[in-house]
Amino acid sequence: MSYWTAERRGRERRRVLTAAALAEAAVAVLDDGGAPALSMRTVAQRLGVAPASLYGHVRGRDDLLDLALDHALGTELAELTATAGDDVTALALGWFDHLVRHPWAAPLVLERTPLGPSYLSLADELCRLLRLAGTAADEVLGRSYAITAMVAGHAIAYDNARRAHHAAPGYSAVALDSFPHLEDAAARFPHRWTDVVRQGVGLLVGGAS
Repeated sequence: MSYWTAERRGRERRRVLTAAALAEAAVAVLDDGGAPALSMRTVAQRLGVAPASLYGHVRGRDDLLDLALDHALGTELAELTATAGDDVTALALGWFDHLVRHPWAAPLVLERTPLGPSYLSLADELCRLLRLAGTAADEVLGRSYAITAMVAGHAIAYDNARRAHHAAPGYSAVALDSFPHLEDAAARFPHRWTDVVRQGVGLLVGGAS
């Protein structure tokens, strides 16, 4: 169950333990060490409180993930939407850049349904721009899902490629000599990820009916 659909827990007796403070601390932990680093203990350490005190506000690590995911987007959402204007491709590219800056976030978008106010605002804006681009009303939600999956998936692929590029000596990629078509495609890939996202959104929106 998402943090956003659960009954709120306890009373915020200490000013430091607000949802915003928990979210900010969780983002800091995730940005520093990725998803494996996040725990009730590490967030409590960031806040200078006992781990047990967090349970009056969240049920556990999953709630922290929900809060962090929405908070990270929320700090950039106004600029993202203002820069995009009425261009759905620009919105997708701005979100891709956001996910690249927070590589832990893209897998969460696909693993968990983001239901926080920032992600709902992003989804609402995406739907608006799809309608503006000429997408039929009964196709808007499906295409927004497709764009979401594509953008998050490309952000994950970008991070995996980045990690492979910076891997320690001795790292060897999978040999593709037995898969000639894939090997050729991989050899020709220009690694311009924003172009890949732009092309994908263009194909989805270009088929608007």
